[in-house]
Amino acid sequence: MNSMVKSKTLIGFLALCFSSLTNAALISVDDSVFGIDAVTRDTVSGLEWLDLTFSVARSYNDVITQFGFGGDFDGWRYASIDEINSLFLSANIPDINIPGDFAHYGTEDNAAPALELITLLGPSYRVTTNGVTLSQIAGFSSLHVSSNGFDLIAMPYATVREGVRTADGLKSYGEVFTLGSSISPSREYEGVGSWLVRSRTVPEPSVLVLMLTGILGLGSVRLWIKGSDLLKIP
Repeated sequence: MNSMVKSKTLIGFLALCFSSLTNAALISVDDSVFGIDAVTRDTVSGLEWLDLTFSVARSYNDVITQFGFGGDFDGWRYASIDEINSLFLSANIPDINIPGDFAHYGTEDNAAPALELITLLGPSYRVTTNGVTLSQIAGFSSLHVSSNGFDLIAMPYATVREGVRTADGLKSYGEVFTLGSSISPSREYEGVGSWLVRSRTVPEPSVLVLMLTGILGLGSVRLWIKGSDLLKIP
């Protein structure tokens, strides 16, 4: 193998590794309390998200009392709207807070990434009716809103409907909202959990660090190629 071929092969390999590190924004990880694949880590923001299945059908007022030492959700807290929006962006959901054209089901472009996020964090609710499968992840956030004098909690959600019959055949739609729905903090709801988040104790390597590592790696590759050429026996 000549120097040019070696160089292209190794550079391609390093590029592939670097691409994988930077594109895998959301990964499923284990938790010492909640078990296998119970947490989704956002490698962009450094935040970790607890699967909503663990807080489904528990009221906001109930969950918030469990954040302290020894509580069911010790070390967790309610996520802000901005943090949830960043999670949706890390999931590559393109149309956030857009009703869509077909029966206000959201957009077709949302369907695949929203369903992947629902699979990672839930689902908090799933049902199939007349051939249409509805998968949803919905939960309380940290935002209090007032409506007609009542204290309510904003409820971001992502809903995917698969197998919707249209004039153009069966299609899937994803509806993803950070605002627009709010519920009572004292009530329990089927299919509604809580958006619980925590910061990682050890942050992910930044993109800059990864780039520097790649550059150093390429430098080592050049030295290896040059050294191997010098050792060739005529």
